[in-house]
Amino acid sequence: MHARATSSYATARSEVAPPSRYGDRGSPTPEWSDRRLGREPRVLTLTMSPALDDSFTVPRLTPVTKMRCSTPRFDPGGGGINVARILNVLGVPSLAVFPLAGFLGQALRHLLDLEGVHSVGVPVHGETRQAHQVVDQETGLEYRFVLPGPTLSVVDQQRCLAAVIEQGARADYLVLSGSFPAGVSADFVLDAEAVARALGARLILDTSGDALSCSRNAFLIKPSIRELEELVGHRLEHTEEQIQGARTFLADSGSTAVVVSRGHQGVILVTSETAEVLPAHATDVVNTVGAGDALVAGIVAGLCRGWDLVRATRLGVACSATMTETVGTALFTPSELRRFTNEDLTR
Repeated sequence: MHARATSSYATARSEVAPPSRYGDRGSPTPEWSDRRLGREPRVLTLTMSPALDDSFTVPRLTPVTKMRCSTPRFDPGGGGINVARILNVLGVPSLAVFPLAGFLGQALRHLLDLEGVHSVGVPVHGETRQAHQVVDQETGLEYRFVLPGPTLSVVDQQRCLAAVIEQGARADYLVLSGSFPAGVSADFVLDAEAVARALGARLILDTSGDALSCSRNAFLIKPSIRELEELVGHRLEHTEEQIQGARTFLADSGSTAVVVSRGHQGVILVTSETAEVLPAHATDVVNTVGAGDALVAGIVAGLCRGWDLVRATRLGVACSATMTETVGTALFTPSELRRFTNEDLTR
């Protein structure tokens, strides 16, 4: 059982008023997607840059001319939100916390409701970002257009952390995943680590850039091979070099484990005691959107079942493989996952 403690962020929600666009009617409070959450969440995810994702095709991507598109698919997106969506498929009680901005934010929350994903949206100014995935049918090439989201103030950030504190009293894991928007500095990671410690929860970190180098005591960090190369300052072409680079980062970050994602080469799991190279599954890749989030979700789902890190990471690799065979950011089903794992996830 994790020790529980209080934090200075615990009072932030009551002390800090959210954006006032409601006149004399008062200010909004964090919005529950479902106030009848039956089981307390084992996992909280925090997504500072959520997105409303859409995906569609065009016959040919050309300038100036109008292009008739296929019927678009819309999905809630952003790193931690995707992790919560996949945990929902895997039967792990979780709750997604994210800043909720504008009409697109309301649409995102509605889509989470439709999937049965429990969430808390923290109202902020501006408009939730959009991300467009477009496939050129003639060439088969995929294009991704990512729009900016709202700039988050320090107050916005405190209120997001306060929502985590309020809802995470029994959480075992806090997943901070996805990019940081304007206004959020890299050392926000340190604030998230402090909140995880206050809750007695393990922090899982999947972000990029300077935010990764700021981490000091996350339980598990998941950089890509490119991100690991940036962290150590040089190319890592061979597996042994990659393991050594992960060991260096492990020591520098004070984390318990580093999982390096290597695309079609699979992943490397490194702890202070061991290094495991887990190959990727052969798949009919449709796209790679969300594959890294599926890897994280599978690992967390395994850990919540009491599995060791190697077994949990194998489940993550299976989830990642299954995700590459879906369209856009659509979710896989448990039956599709069984192609890549023999684990019984019904128990």
